[in-house]
Amino acid sequence: MRELPRPVLLLLVVAALALALVPLVGERFHVQLATQMMVLAVFAMSLDLLVGFTGLVSFGHAAFYGLAGYSLAILSRDAGLVSMWATLPITLIACGVAAALIGWLSIRTSGIYFIMVTLAFAQMLYFFFNDARQFGGSDGLYINTRPRLDVGDVTLIDLQSRTTFFYVTLAVLLASILFLQGLLRAPFGRVIAAIRVNEQRTRALGFPIARYKLASFVIAGILAGLAGYLGAAQFGYVNPAHLGWRESGRVLMVVILGGSGTLFGPLLGAFVLVLLEDVLSSLTEHWLLFMGGFVIAVILLLPNGIAGLLLRPARSTSAASSPLPAALPIPARASTASDNPILEAEGLTKRFVGLVAVKPLSLRFAAGEVHAVIGPNGAGKTTLINLLSGETHATGGCIRFRGRDVTDAPPDARSRLGIGRSFQITNLYPALTCLQNCWVAAQSRLPSSMRFFRSASRLVEVRRRAERALHLCGLAARHHDLASALSHGERRKLEIAMVLATEPVLLLLDEPLAGMGPQESREIVDLLKVLARAHTLILIEHDMDAVFSIAETLTVMVNGELIASGPVDQIRADGMVQDAYLGHREAAE
Repeated sequence: MRELPRPVLLLLVVAALALALVPLVGERFHVQLATQMMVLAVFAMSLDLLVGFTGLVSFGHAAFYGLAGYSLAILSRDAGLVSMWATLPITLIACGVAAALIGWLSIRTSGIYFIMVTLAFAQMLYFFFNDARQFGGSDGLYINTRPRLDVGDVTLIDLQSRTTFFYVTLAVLLASILFLQGLLRAPFGRVIAAIRVNEQRTRALGFPIARYKLASFVIAGILAGLAGYLGAAQFGYVNPAHLGWRESGRVLMVVILGGSGTLFGPLLGAFVLVLLEDVLSSLTEHWLLFMGGFVIAVILLLPNGIAGLLLRPARSTSAASSPLPAALPIPARASTASDNPILEAEGLTKRFVGLVAVKPLSLRFAAGEVHAVIGPNGAGKTTLINLLSGETHATGGCIRFRGRDVTDAPPDARSRLGIGRSFQITNLYPALTCLQNCWVAAQSRLPSSMRFFRSASRLVEVRRRAERALHLCGLAARHHDLASALSHGERRKLEIAMVLATEPVLLLLDEPLAGMGPQESREIVDLLKVLARAHTLILIEHDMDAVFSIAETLTVMVNGELIASGPVDQIRADGMVQDAYLGHREAAE
């Protein structure tokens, strides 16, 4: 999470102090309006955790807001509960359970499908309460007695008092900000930010992204439930509209208006929206038309929301440089490869509808070797790498890694076993620095990376591992530069550094020299020779000079079929290989 500039932080502190003075200087209406703003701010920040930080655009977030209101109303009416000791935990648990169920199903989709699934669940709840007469139907339920907090015979908090309610809501708002700030600075926050930028790369590094998405969804649902609890208690009623798509659209508009992914942006958006609604509605009955024009203007002129006026995209140059770490220990290469294969493919097949991309093949990749896979374009080489890494599920056959069947294992599970991969098209986190790219990769090897509160900056060993990987790949001087600012060759090095930070034993490299000039190619080849001392390499490459300089075993594929596999010299002399790929000129050489 980006640190706020000091002027912005100071401005927010002053605004918080001014807000605390509202009950002392304002009238009853102003206190009520300010409380409504703060409730909406908590609601919007909960959605921003999904939209701005996890990359999950939910159009059914109001389901948890409204469900909390109904939970409070039902507990008050049917169970006679008014104590916050009972009503608040039960309400939040109900929202958490609902978020877990809805999230477990929703995160199996992405993009527009995720939006539609979350909307469908919210509408299901809307129509359930709208048609349920026992819950008030379309009229909703009233909450006759606001919750209170008692200790023995002493009432500590009575929400019947408007001033008390205001300060409780202010305390909840501040606590929510601190909670989310700590969450986003923790290892968990680093991972969900990486998922938002590049989900495929995050999975390939070994993170079970479904767990992180579900955890983020549940946390956001509970926080939305907290806002719904306060909203229902403030106005003393709840109706099906609080669950509907209009409410979800309104809070999504608040997030976009304020600036998603900034934490304080939704807070600003909530205050501006509620204030504008109040002012415009008092001026004209057509106030929604003007409100819509304002929102459109902000979206067109301020793509980063209102928060974009306060935050400047200028990159900080004050980052302190750390001393260069010692190079990664690279053990001497063994004289011979192990007799036991590190990876085996038996009868491996992949079909795409009517196309057989990989025909049944069986291969053994010896531990400690550099094994190159070559062939013309469309031969099925990248599909083979995708099968071995788990990005693509095999149609038939099996894959064994160190004797363990991993045919059905997802990419993250294979990565944690020790299989690292680079992609044919460089796959990074462009908006993160080189160090942050490798940091995320190194963090994947923590015993439990799903840590919610410990600051990620305190993970010293993770930082050292990331810095060592950058140093080995020749990027130590660029560790504070954005990945998007690197040259093509440097991006290739960074991707390899990210893989090294996960401490793999097997590297799957898909055309690491593609698009490089002679000097960059030589640097990558030299790097691969160093890596080969301590790792098994499976390499796809079209640069035959590079392949022959580092590979010990060569496999040739044509039209999805394996036509030859063996020592390099033997394959170079194979007549079928010469005709199919290398050519007779190569044979003459």
